[in-house]
Amino acid sequence: PVNSLNPFSVPFKGKDLPLSKLKGKAVLVVNVKNDDPEALKQFPSLTYLSEKYAKDGLRILAFPTDQGWYEPDVSEMVRLRALQNYGFGQFPFSIVMDKVDIVGPTAHPLFQYLITSLKNPNGQASISLNFEKFLLDENGVPLRRYPRKFSGYSMEKDIVALLNDRPLPPSSPKLDEAWVDAVKEAKKSEYAFRYKYNIYMQETASTYWKGIAEEGFR
Repeated sequence: PVNSLNPFSVPFKGKDLPLSKLKGKAVLVVNVKNDDPEALKQFPSLTYLSEKYAKDGLRILAFPTDQGWYEPDVSEMVRLRALQNYGFGQFPFSIVMDKVDIVGPTAHPLFQYLITSLKNPNGQASISLNFEKFLLDENGVPLRRYPRKFSGYSMEKDIVALLNDRPLPPSSPKLDEAWVDAVKEAKKSEYAFRYKYNIYMQETASTYWKGIAEEGFR
């Protein structure tokens, strides 16, 4: 079948990168924020998955955003920090893209596709917190969605199944509980995407940063 990711391009280092060039047997898409304390837990687990399973066909695509709080760094610095602090960002196996909008009417088309294709177990489409994750098969079809505090270590069985052409195992009680906790966290956390708190209805999409030369870096 036609890969569902083929129509999409994403910003990377100021240029459009067609997702058709990043095909894998399993693709994990995650929205990230370096200045969220959860990054200290999430990035190491994502690096672990990439280092262990990239050779088998795993691709991890990470997307920072200016929506919500706590991402003062420009895109290139987000990339550098992820690589220097966690070893995450080994192209083309694990990639930190340029910033995109991930919620609201200006959300990047990739995220619009993901959230409409696969609501979370609470019946919600929109992303509510940093580090939500989507696991896609080799045809770009979203199969399972994971909440903020469900780390890559806990997802390993699902990824192994997908890489070995097996059905995903049933959702675990741990995953179900994590989604229940995510609902509570989304209502009060400063790291949640909340309208009229740190998200506003935009008429135009945020502009991603195109490089670091203008800032004096070489």
